[in-house]
Order: sequence, then C-alpha cells, then structure tokens
Amino acid sequence: MKIGFLSHSGASIYHFRMPIIKALQARGDEVFVLVPQDEYTQKLQNLGLNVVCYTLKRKSINPFIVFSNFLHLKKILKDLHLDLLQSAAHKSNTFGIFAAKCVKIPYKLALVEGLGSFYIENTLKAKLIRTCINFLYKRTFTFVEKMIFVNYSNAEFMRKLGLKEEKICIIRTVGINIKKFFPVQISKETKKAFWSEFMLDEKPVVLMVSRALWHKGIKEFYEAAELLKTKANFVLVGGVDENPSCANLEFLHSGKVKYLGEREDIATLLWHCDIFTLPSYKEGFPLSVLEAKACGKAIIVSDCEGCVEAITNAFDGLWVKTGESKDLAEKICLLLDDESLRFRLGKNAAKDALQYDETGIAKQYLALYDTLRKEVNV
Repeated sequence: MKIGFLSHSGASIYHFRMPIIKALQARGDEVFVLVPQDEYTQKLQNLGLNVVCYTLKRKSINPFIVFSNFLHLKKILKDLHLDLLQSAAHKSNTFGIFAAKCVKIPYKLALVEGLGSFYIENTLKAKLIRTCINFLYKRTFTFVEKMIFVNYSNAEFMRKLGLKEEKICIIRTVGINIKKFFPVQISKETKKAFWSEFMLDEKPVVLMVSRALWHKGIKEFYEAAELLKTKANFVLVGGVDENPSCANLEFLHSGKVKYLGEREDIATLLWHCDIFTLPSYKEGFPLSVLEAKACGKAIIVSDCEGCVEAITNAFDGLWVKTGESKDLAEKICLLLDDESLRFRLGKNAAKDALQYDETGIAKQYLALYDTLRKEVNV
C-alpha cells in the first residue's frame, strides 16, 4: 500500500510515528510523510523518508488562509495517489480528511491524541473556536473509516458529538522505546556528579518533563517547589514555543525551579530523579509519564482525563487534585518521606510500562490498517 502520514509538524512525525513507519517499510509498504517545512524536515529526509511539504499556517484561523492551505494540500494529495492517509491534530483531522475525501483516497484515519488548549480554556475566543472544531469534526465523522483515540475520555466526547461506535478505535499511546527507557540503579557517586553538573543541592530531585505551558501545570509545579524548597530540588525540562499559553522565560528562570529548557537526554534525567510529576489540566495519554514509568519512577499526576488512564492511584503512582499546588506539595512530601512507598510505586510502574512497548503498539496499527482494508473491500 501507499500510505501517507499527515501532520501539522515534523516533530510529531519524528518523535511519535517512526516505529509505525519503520514497521510499514519493513513489510514493503511505501510511506509518505506530509508536513509543513520546518526544522525537522531535514531530519526526516536524513532518515530516508519520502517527505512532502505542504503549506500550513498552524496558528491561523483566518478562513481565507485556511482555505488556501486546504487547496494546496488537496493538490498534493491528488498527485500522490495514496491508498491510505492517517492524520493527527485538529486541522489535519478535519481539513486534511476533507481533502483526502475530495481526491478519493480509499482509507482515511484520524488520530486524536488529546483535545488541546481550546478544550481547557473558557474565554469567548476558546468557546467560539471549540464550537467550530466540533462542527468540523461532525463532518469528518462521515468521511473517516476509523478514528483512533489514545484514551477513553476523548472517544466518549466524540461519541456524544455523533461518532458511530463502529468507527471508534482505542490504541493507548504511540508507544515507548523500552530499550531506551528502563530502570537503572544510580550510585551515590553518579548522583553527586549529576548534582554538580546542574548546580543542584545534594537533595532528592523532583522532575517534570513537559512543554512549558500553563495548562501542563507549570504554575502548580513552581508553587510546590517554593513550599518544599528545603526538602528537594525541582527540575523542569521542556521547550517554549509560540503557543499563547506558554510561560515566558522570565518566569521559567525564576523561583526555586531549575529550568533546563528542551533536552534530548530524557532517559538520563529520569534515571537521576527520585520523583516524576505531571500536574497537567488535561492530557491525551502522556508519553512523558510512560517513559518515567518505564524507568521505574514514583509518579504523581493530576486527576485529569488522560493522566488517570496512565496512572492507577496508589498502585503505580499518586493522583493530586488538578490545579492545586498545595495537594501536589503534600503528595511529593509523602513520597520524599517514604522511600519504601517510592520503591513500590516505581516497581509497579516499570512492570506496567512493558505493555506500551513501541514495537507492540506498531503491530496494533498495522493490524488496524489490514483489517480496515479487508472491511472496506467486502
């Protein structure tokens, strides 16, 4: 088959789709990656992928610009003659699927990895955009063969919008590399070298890995750090971007948190931390949490959708009330004071993470493509 992956960013393909793409190529399928031109385009080309760039202004809601982007994408899709297109993110899942329908691509799948900031905020702008997105998805429902969800909450939301049950498919997460993320016992000497490298006090490390967005619980993390400044080091890893809900650098470099920016050595940072936390307001199925689980870490997440599906409270982590920094600080303090609890939660987390191995997840996607082709051809 000729299969296309449509994305709003090259980073999404590079970090989250490669196991599936490699599995498809290994069995002889021809794969095309459709992305806007960005800093990841060359990286994808260096991997030997068929990269096709299309015009997209990600943040624009100007109808004339959106329609112009749609027409350009439709022309590109027509020339590729794909058998199957898989999209991800709102614009790709709506206008991308519309374009695929127009050029008669036989199999169309839309992947929903979370609903995003417009489904968190309650400003007038957010409500209007949310209404528009819902309307567009209702049209998408009639065109897709399947919609893939990483959690049950988003599937239920779309079901209530009118998505038919037979079009719903749940594949939790895009998978983690368990050959890269696994438990490691860190010696005292190695830990001291880590503290020294990052100019940290010789205290336990509480780590958060996330884009620096307010919706990820950045404020709560910084407030918890202030409350527990004598008990632990707080470290934040994650980049900033043009998202309006992104914290500014002045804030990120303030307070009692060591902000390291975007980094590639996430596994190493996880091995050296004592507690991992993601106090987010809403998630799809958080990959950073799964990576922390695979490394055998005690984890604290907020009790929001997505997070509660990734962590079972008191089994492989703890829940805190969403948006409450005091509760976050109390749970962190509990784990700091109870080493046996930290060990038990981390051990359970590492075992549970094995089911999310990216190789197994890729097989689920390939099985879906094959089943879909058989169903449509009946």
